[in-house]
Amino acid sequence: MAALMFYQEPTALDKKKHIDLKLNRTSDYSFASGVNSVPLGGVEFFHASRDFPILFIKNEKGEYLPMAILSLKSDSHDLGDDWKEAYIPAFIRRYPFAMTSERVIMFDAKAPHFESDEGEALFEGEDKPTETLKQIVGFLEQIDLGFRRTEDFSKALGEKELFEPYNATVKFKNGEVKMNDLFCINEKKLHEALDKDELQEWFNKGWIAWCHAHLHSLSSMPEIIKRQRKTLEEPGQPEEAPAEETKAEETKA
Repeated sequence: MAALMFYQEPTALDKKKHIDLKLNRTSDYSFASGVNSVPLGGVEFFHASRDFPILFIKNEKGEYLPMAILSLKSDSHDLGDDWKEAYIPAFIRRYPFAMTSERVIMFDAKAPHFESDEGEALFEGEDKPTETLKQIVGFLEQIDLGFRRTEDFSKALGEKELFEPYNATVKFKNGEVKMNDLFCINEKKLHEALDKDELQEWFNKGWIAWCHAHLHSLSSMPEIIKRQRKTLEEPGQPEEAPAEETKAEETKA
């Protein structure tokens, strides 16, 4: 599971200390405005593939991790604060809560979701969890399971040497953006690397479907270019830097 990148004050939820804590749900995702990619679970690939390219990064341990590429900007995206009409990854939707590998429920004590005395209580009676908290914990457990399954999937792809570098140059009128240090599945190798039993095993685990969803997602690159172009054309934005509409040049090493 990726680090708590949005959380200003990660705090372990304690039924004694936080008995009066109330949650105000919101569709404001401004807390994620400073990122251009987020981790993605394999079960999300199909939903996300319509809006974002799904590419793999390699961490300091040499592990491959799938990421939803939100933008070609270095530290932001063009989805606004409500992510209107775009898929919202579970990594975003779980905020302001998270669950550690030790299954400790965390929350961001500085999240605006807790700034009011009004909202949905998390505990009731003798410090018992409310239905709201039970639903939150269930969602976090589902996300945790999904990410662990995705780690197994990515590890298997790496062991089969099915990754290849993904290099792309996207040209704009005032310059270009180079995408490096990213990886995608080599479709030809995928079809050749698995024997009959492995193919059946991967199919049963849903991994074959995830592979195809990932490959399909690469055709979503024009979507993030389009969003960036639209943002640049909005009033108040620099007029000299709109993206060219069809100038994405993609190469794979």
